[in-house]
Amino acid sequence: MKRLTGVVLVCLLLLSFSTLIRGETFPKRVGWVNDFAGVISSEYRTRIQALITELNQKTGAEIAVVAMPTIGDEDYTDYANRLYETWGIGQRDKDNGVLIFVTVKERKVRIEVGYGFEGILPDGRVGAILDNYAVPFLRQNQYGQGLFAVTAAVASVIAKDAGVTLTGMPRLRSTRQPARERSPLGALIPIILLLLILLGGRGRLLPLLFLGSMIGGRGFGGFGGGFGGGFGGFGGGLSGGGGAGRGF
Repeated sequence: MKRLTGVVLVCLLLLSFSTLIRGETFPKRVGWVNDFAGVISSEYRTRIQALITELNQKTGAEIAVVAMPTIGDEDYTDYANRLYETWGIGQRDKDNGVLIFVTVKERKVRIEVGYGFEGILPDGRVGAILDNYAVPFLRQNQYGQGLFAVTAAVASVIAKDAGVTLTGMPRLRSTRQPARERSPLGALIPIILLLLILLGGRGRLLPLLFLGSMIGGRGFGGFGGGFGGGFGGFGGGLSGGGGAGRGF
């Protein structure tokens, strides 16, 4: 029994020591925007900080934006989760924090969501935000613009849920192309044309083509288609690993 107890204690000590060692590899937080990779211009750094500060003052939510030059052989999902835990993003009693994390060399981006926001920022919604507002910019190495867009998208969800308006919020426009929607009537046009040809009704093709253009809209397809305040540190929030990540 004593031997078993000793083994358990040794394992616990090793686990604690390993966690401590890993925690020491994280850089010291410097504010809402932590650009350790030097990829965010001063203009976008100022805009991101102002937006997060306003959100924090009006809702208490904490968003940390982190750009790392590299994380080596680390898994970026695990790294972001441990960084979130080490920094304690969000208020301790509300866990209302979000980490927007990008590692430049590995070309990975992740949004880590605190427990308190998992209801309004589920994994699927977070993934869609990355696809629409982050990845297209990051693929072009437009880090400042991409991180500002994704921060604004996350902040808009939080602000809407809290019932507040953010004065620093830009007009959000998805960079993805809208899905093509085909009119149900327009889809029948080729079949009708084929029937008319087979029945010898070629004389009525031009009027029908005109009708098809009116129904479809575009031919047969029918396409549809500075806030004050400083950074006072994070409050000790927790994350359960919710969120989403992408390569770019």
